[in-house]
Amino acid sequence: MYRSLSILTCLLLAVQGLLAQDTRLIRFKNESPALQLQHYRLTGIKDDRADTGAIGSVKTGLLGKKTVLVALEGGAASAINQYVSLNARQDAAATPVEIHITELSLTEQPAGLRTKIETAVTLAFWVSGKRITDYRGKGEVQTMGDLFRHIEDVIRQNISNSLVEFDGWWGKNKRLYSENAPVSLTVEIARTTNDTSKIIYSPSRPLTVTDFMGPIDDLSKAAAQTASAMTLRYATNYENGEMKLQVIVSAYFDRSRSWFGKRHRTNERILTHEQIHFDITALKVCELADTLKLLQLTRENHQEKLEQVHAQKQRELETLQRLYDTETNHGTLPAVQDHWNRWVKEMLEKKTCYR
Repeated sequence: MYRSLSILTCLLLAVQGLLAQDTRLIRFKNESPALQLQHYRLTGIKDDRADTGAIGSVKTGLLGKKTVLVALEGGAASAINQYVSLNARQDAAATPVEIHITELSLTEQPAGLRTKIETAVTLAFWVSGKRITDYRGKGEVQTMGDLFRHIEDVIRQNISNSLVEFDGWWGKNKRLYSENAPVSLTVEIARTTNDTSKIIYSPSRPLTVTDFMGPIDDLSKAAAQTASAMTLRYATNYENGEMKLQVIVSAYFDRSRSWFGKRHRTNERILTHEQIHFDITALKVCELADTLKLLQLTRENHQEKLEQVHAQKQRELETLQRLYDTETNHGTLPAVQDHWNRWVKEMLEKKTCYR
């Protein structure tokens, strides 16, 4: 009975000690002169820290044994928002920006008779729901005087510097983040592939009968079939806020879907006819690349524009392939076949994409 009472008494004392722990609230001083924010206006502040309460603790008292929590008055988001509202001149027509507090802390370091405090403030600047950039400031306080006044000064200066520095940077770079901002575009034609079932087009690498490795369609009236395709893929990255778009187009022959009838495998005329099918695909890939290079793309429209051009060239390719087979009667009309051979060769020679 007495042992249980003793344990309960100890627990009560421990709780009382925690409740008695002091919290020092810091209120930001007003700036003179006021901050000038020309290129953005603050629409809100969010505190993204896991612990949005105190920003740290310090030891105070004659023997430095009393722990005091340090917090911004009203909470970090409210305190910084009030500070900006009272101390920054903002243009109502400027870009709306939301600030997220990702770091706000102070730690006490041993420094002999002096008190040494290190502070860190990181603010993330968001525009239209996108995180644009972060600014991080660190400061140090060593004093034997009014510790909390110096803490307030260091944190406030870090915040002020971040606000002003982002304002200058945004003024120079905001056009790059507009939905209508131009995109830096490069277009390449693929020369190689790691897929052994495919052959990337090259004028110096004509097709051979052994390239036709697909299962033969015994029900087809055709002597052979060429499966070739035009592909487009792209990747985006950002450098100094500028969107860079790299587009790679390719003409390839699919070995696994192309076939050559057994009794026709020594027929050079049929092989030539199938080669022209592949050449026509390459010709349209050249046209695709040339058309893409002329596009005026923006962040907002680049995907739609790329898909539109690719789809258009794909339709043209299919139409031209059908016309070729129709006019040559699948390669059985020698004179017409010779005409197509010359025409495709001349058209490819006019292009620079495979030189």
